[in-house]
Amino acid sequence: MAKASKKKMTEQELADWDELYCYIKKLMNYDENQCLSKNMVLRLKGLSTGKFMANKNIKDNANYSYKIILLTFKYCNPSIQRALDTVSFENENHKFNYIMRIVENNINTVYIRMKNAEKAKVEAQESDVSYAANYVNMFKAKKTNGTKKLDDLW
Repeated sequence: MAKASKKKMTEQELADWDELYCYIKKLMNYDENQCLSKNMVLRLKGLSTGKFMANKNIKDNANYSYKIILLTFKYCNPSIQRALDTVSFENENHKFNYIMRIVENNINTVYIRMKNAEKAKVEAQESDVSYAANYVNMFKAKKTNGTKKLDDLW
């Protein structure tokens, strides 16, 4: 049986992971001397593949970037803050799992919004180019019988 090869993260993926990691530490009120537990890291990495926890023995169900995950946390921030202010948590794991449930319930919404925003951006760029081309063409002098229209005035 062939072993699953570990996919190397690109520099952008590493930067996105670091940003997400720091955001979660801040959300959990951790200082610079604390790190996320192995359970928390596995939950975050599992979210990127649509699983409860990162696990190479279970087939991936999704492929969310760490950027999408971070944006989902930010999108869910009001709900997360409300929960942090009102729910009594048994321990750090319970608190983190509660937060993850909120994020898991909203990740597809954020993904679709980002996908639609990217599509609109591309369409806007394409329409800007065609508008500019049409605008330039409006001012090009039209030739009549081999001469420019303004030449007839002199």
